[in-house]
Amino acid sequence: MRKVNRDDHEFLVRIDLKNDGYTESAVMEMSEAEKREHENKIMSFLVDEERGGYVIEDTAQEKPIAMILYAIANRDREYPWKTIYSELDRSWFQEDGRFLEVFNLWVHPDYRRTGLATQLKRKLDEEAERCGVNLIYTHTEERNLHVVELNEKLGYRQVRRGPIWDDVVRISLIKQLSAESRSPD
Repeated sequence: MRKVNRDDHEFLVRIDLKNDGYTESAVMEMSEAEKREHENKIMSFLVDEERGGYVIEDTAQEKPIAMILYAIANRDREYPWKTIYSELDRSWFQEDGRFLEVFNLWVHPDYRRTGLATQLKRKLDEEAERCGVNLIYTHTEERNLHVVELNEKLGYRQVRRGPIWDDVVRISLIKQLSAESRSPD
């Protein structure tokens, strides 16, 4: 497992566009401007201090087989997109409102149910502590019961069920870390 870098950009863009594991409510072609905007969004995970990710490679085949992207978010911030953060109990969050949000988790179909997702999620526990946040947030479609079960096995608990940005019902889960992780290094 290694931290993502600029060489991973094309792979990360491709995986994010796959929409693997979730329902796409309206299939549409992206304009060139939308493609560039998406590429820039993914690039932010490679260059922004408040974002990042990890990749696991199959060294024999020299190809990435799993990845996770995350962002340090703030429950109290206004975002230009639909979030449900304000619906979550404020007392779950540290005083400054910061938390780690899972942006995308993907494992190649040939490698699923081998523990790679667990390794990546556990790495985020370390990353959250390194960043001085005490809560990790993620969500998945309610139909992805195996994802819900994995998260619960890793200490996440369900805190919300319902649509977020479209009509698809999603389950929001959080994992609270120790109080010691509340102050950055």
